[in-house]
Parts: sequence; structure tokens; C-alpha cells
Amino acid sequence: MKQSQDLQAPYLSRLNKQQLDAVLCPAQILFVNSGPGSGKTFWLTSKLVYEIEQSQSPQNIVALSYTNTAANQLGERFNKMLQESGIDKRFTIFSGTIHSFCFRMIKEYFHEFHYIILDQEELYELAQDIKETLDAPVTSAQILQILESKESNMSQELYDSVCRIKESLKVISIQDILLMFLNALDDEQFQQWIRPRITMMAVDEAQDLSALNYMILDKLLEVIPDMKLFLVGDPRQNIFEFNGGSYKNLYDFLEKHPNHEVKTLTITYRCTQAIADYVNTFQFTDCENYQLHSLSQQTGAIAIEPNTSEDSEADRVIQEVLQVEKLEKCAVICNNLKYLSVLIRHLQKKEIPYKVFGGRKLLKKHIRYLNHILRVIDSDNAYSIRKVADYANIDLMQDGKRKKSKFYASPMGQEILSIREMVSSPFLQIAHRVIAMILREDDEEEVRMDYSAFLEISKQFNSISDYLTAFATDREQFAQFYEADYEECPISTDKGYLTISTIHSAKGLEWEHVFIVGLIEGNFPNPFFCQEKTPEEQEDFFNGEWKKMYVASTRAKEKLHLTYSSSIKRKGFTFQKYPSRFLPIRA
Repeated sequence: MKQSQDLQAPYLSRLNKQQLDAVLCPAQILFVNSGPGSGKTFWLTSKLVYEIEQSQSPQNIVALSYTNTAANQLGERFNKMLQESGIDKRFTIFSGTIHSFCFRMIKEYFHEFHYIILDQEELYELAQDIKETLDAPVTSAQILQILESKESNMSQELYDSVCRIKESLKVISIQDILLMFLNALDDEQFQQWIRPRITMMAVDEAQDLSALNYMILDKLLEVIPDMKLFLVGDPRQNIFEFNGGSYKNLYDFLEKHPNHEVKTLTITYRCTQAIADYVNTFQFTDCENYQLHSLSQQTGAIAIEPNTSEDSEADRVIQEVLQVEKLEKCAVICNNLKYLSVLIRHLQKKEIPYKVFGGRKLLKKHIRYLNHILRVIDSDNAYSIRKVADYANIDLMQDGKRKKSKFYASPMGQEILSIREMVSSPFLQIAHRVIAMILREDDEEEVRMDYSAFLEISKQFNSISDYLTAFATDREQFAQFYEADYEECPISTDKGYLTISTIHSAKGLEWEHVFIVGLIEGNFPNPFFCQEKTPEEQEDFFNGEWKKMYVASTRAKEKLHLTYSSSIKRKGFTFQKYPSRFLPIRA
């Protein structure tokens, strides 16, 4: 009788049969294999609300997503659904990335924690600096491995020297966050501290977790035997293996826990049946090839659009885009941004606004400077003090050594000490104060715009630490602060723009019309990258390329445009190309 009443809850009544079956599943460890557009976020929030409703005690929930943007969306939807359901029960919820969760737990437990997280660019720069100080035949790459807490073939003496420098500067890598948390879970006092803080954990994009991520989940289940664990993901969308994330880690984890259950969501609300039928023909060699079924109200279509040159391909894409009511309904997706240079040139010529997502590598210097100042305010970090002093031309040397006292005696150091007294204030107030300190009258418009964007983003965070952790662990959220390796749009995008994106940056998003361009052999896929691999490695490579095509194709809600050029120009030479094996019909 109780369950019958439960099914009348508004959030449960909106679930389809597959989703409802997964929500009502009583398994302590549950993996939901969720196809593209199958409503995984709605399912996950429904599951969390249902578990709260059924519980007899307060629930402490940790909801982990691959990016902070996805985590914020999950948290917002959860709070909205809980409010609409009218459930009045005590609970706490943390939503973020696994790195931000682990870092927060470490900082809360170890009150005096003055380490800062260095990104890849900073680690490489530090490795070069350390190399110059060591009187030994060692490469920057070897030092970088140690800074990243990876295995190294350096001698123990040199290894210890690098570790001492790293410790003296109080710097850690992103990998270190997870290792510190995993090591803390072996401490009995930490175990006692964390047990009551987690009763339920939900993990999105489970196919993209690393082996170390799953080691942490294993250890948490050991420390908190009653913890419920809900995993959701899709092995067919595992396209982040270059970051160490793999569906294999997921399968290995599930195999260790035979009491788990698996549910599958095959109904897609995003893709039309035409698009579902296309991707249903893909045959993956490493995971289940279940069929997607569409409930979309659109008829849908797939258009294969051959062209004679990259210029004609660009013109055709633009012509098709302009026939759509709004630019925001369209996205052009490519395996790599270099191929899109011709399209970008044509967009600029026709004055069509666009934004590019993905492909950014180096952080802008003025943002790096800003972040170093925030680190100094937050943790008095020696490494960042050194960097701020370099930026601001502050001499730290005294008796042959760098002295913090000389930094804090400078006008900037005095201002930073003043701002540090605001540490309990909202982060936005601190952000305004820092910008007022560093903004100069002769700063270029780009700098001013970036600082303005920073202030807007600051509204999302409660503290300097929250912001810095997010910045270090989720580059995509702060992509606009990185140098572009393509031509930025020269006209305003305030009234709308065409999205241009890499496949990795498009994951999790959707548009009515999606154009996948450059579908030629040698571009997507590019067999060059597996020429010297074994047959098994080549199979894995192309299996991974098919997964990228699967992700790209299922971003489309209404029409999927598959375009290619039969010839391309490179360095003054014209090369004839064959259509990609990904095309339904290879012309």
C-alpha cells in the first residue's frame, strides 16, 4: 500500500517504465546504463529524492559529476524537484566533481592546509625551474612525472630532492588531491570523522572515472559499509580515456561487488528515430550494443552532404545554418579545430557571430596573475608569492634568499594583508577588491572583459578556496580565460551565435541541428595515429573513434548533417580524400 501511494508522487509519475524500475530498485550498489538523451539527470534526481523520502534518518548525500557545470545543474534540479515534492525531511547534499569533494574533505579535516593545486602548465614550468637547480642529468619530463605523483625512473636521491622542493613550496597536482584523500581513508580518526558525512553517493559519467577514482569508491564502501552508491553512465560514450577514464574501470569495479544491480535506459527523448536508427548500426566490441528507441515528437532526418572542397563545404554549412530560425539551434562539431579554419574564415567574411568551444591550452597571463593573488590571500603560499612578486617587480631577495617579509612590506603586500581580513566575506566582495587593486587604466579591452567575466563567475562560489579548486579541476567551466588557438569572432555575440565545438566539449549538450564536418579518412577517423600499433591496439583505437562519432551524432535533436570534402589543401598542395567510414553510405 505504501509503494502504491509513493507512485502517485509527481516526480515519480513523470518517469517512464525503465526509469521507474531503476528508481525503485533497492540495491545498495546500482549502475544505470543510460543512453544519450534518456533523461539520466531526471532519473538521478528522482532517485535521490525517492531515497530521502523512504529514509527514516537524515541523509547526507554526495553527488559527483564530471564537470562543475554539470554538478551545478544536478544540484539545481535536485533542489527544485525536492521543493516541488513537498518532502520535509532533513538532509545535506554536496554536488561537485570528485576532486572538489576530496579537496573539501581534506581541507575540512586538516584545518591548517596551505597547499595549492598547480595545473599542467604550472607543473611544467616548475619542472623546468627545478631542472636548472639540480646538478644532475635529468629531464624536465622526468621531474614533471614526480610533480604529478606518477612513477619515475629517477634515482631515489633525485626523486627525494624534487619532492622536498615540492613540499617546501606547498604545491600539489590534481592527482595528489585524490591520493591524499585515499591515504586519509586509511587513518582511523579520519574514518570516524567521515562516516557520518556520507550515507548516499551518486556518480554521473561513471564510464569516465579513472582507476584511482574507483579505488576511492572501493575504500569508501569499506569504511562506510552501509553507504548507498548509485552510478550512471554509458560505456558507449567513453571518450575521455586520454585522461585515464575508462569503462574498463567501471566494469572492474562492478565485478568486485557481486551484490550490484544493473538497469538500462534505452528510450531517448532527444534524438529522433532517424538518428537513433543510424547510431543503432554502430557495433562496439567492448560493451553492450543495445538499441535506442525514440520518443521524440520530431520526424528527424540525416543528410549526407558531399562537397568538392573545404570552401564549398564551409559555404554549404553556412547556407544550411542560415535557413534555421536561430543560430543558437545549430552547432558545428569537428574532431579537431584545425579543420575548421576555413569555416571560421567564411563566417567572419559573412559577419556571422560564432563561439568556439574546446582547443584552448594556455591560461591568459592576467588571469594567471589574478589566481596567484587569490592563492596568496587564501593560503599565504610561497610559490604564488614568488610569482606575484615576479609579475609586480617586487624584489624578494635578502641575504641571498627570498623573504616573504619583503613581499608583505610592499604596497601590494600591504593591500593583500588588508584583503585577507575579509576572508569571511562573500567571495564576490573579495573578487571586486582584488580587481580594483590590479586593474590599470592602460589595460587592454580584452583584460577588462575577462575581469568582468571573472566577477560574474565569482557569484557562483562561496569562498576563494571553492573558486580555486573549481578552476584547477574543471577547465571547461573557465575556457574563456585560456588563449585560443583559433581566430576569435570579431563581432558581437550578445544577440546569439553559432556554436563551433570539438566533440569532447560538446558532450552532454544538444542542439536541433548538428553539423559534423570533415568526415574524411585521415581527419575523422585518422588512421595515422595507429599505424604502428598491434591489431588489438588498432581495434581499440577505431572502437574509440566510433564512440566519438556516437557522441557527436547523438547531440542532434532534429537533423544530423554529415558533411565532407573530396579534396583538401595543405601547404599549397591539393589532396584527394575518401569519405569517412562513419558515413552511412560511403560515396
